[in-house]
Amino acid sequence: MVTLMGDTQHPKAPRGPNAERRATTRAKIMAAGVKCLAEFGYAATSTPLVAKLAKVSRGSLLHQFPTKVDLILEVAEHAWLVQRDFIRAQVAKQPTGREQFVGGVQAVWKGLQLPEAIAVMEVMIAARTDPELAERYADFASERDAGLRRTRRRMAVGQLGAPEHVAEIDAMAHLTLAALRGLALETVFIGRPTREAEKVLALLEDMRRRMADDISAEQTKALPDL
Repeated sequence: MVTLMGDTQHPKAPRGPNAERRATTRAKIMAAGVKCLAEFGYAATSTPLVAKLAKVSRGSLLHQFPTKVDLILEVAEHAWLVQRDFIRAQVAKQPTGREQFVGGVQAVWKGLQLPEAIAVMEVMIAARTDPELAERYADFASERDAGLRRTRRRMAVGQLGAPEHVAEIDAMAHLTLAALRGLALETVFIGRPTREAEKVLALLEDMRRRMADDISAEQTKALPDL
């Protein structure tokens, strides 16, 4: 099952009573961090506020995440994985490789409506003006981009059976994500109605459908005559 998102694996759950308590505390902090970023924005997010929303002591939070940037990057990683898994599940509902390729447009768009996606976008935008965050965000973004490239290569084989077209498929996947992320920024940060995005979604779907059909026609033409 493949999508436009990266393929970073979830970390293994720790073992033992203390580890379980730590994991429970971390889960509360992650949920609160997403809520804080999505509802209040990066500037308003702070370790005291996240601790309050998570209903944990600030000491417990700081024990795991000593600085705001430590916390923010961990929340961004958590939010990215939630978004990725949601999109994968949406794509998997489609019956065939071609339909999964075309259906990826709606899957990504739905994924970008999640609070987790909004949280990631908040961090992305904040990295432009926060020097400490920017320095460390580069590594986070690099890892995510590497995961996306691996997923797109699998898409070329698994969804369209066309490894020779990996460059074009990668470019289409990049275009889709960039366009839909821009639309999400318009609806979330500018307040433009989401219904205005439907024409863009339809255009992206048509572009993907045409690409899939062209690849299929090329493959059929290349078959030897029997």
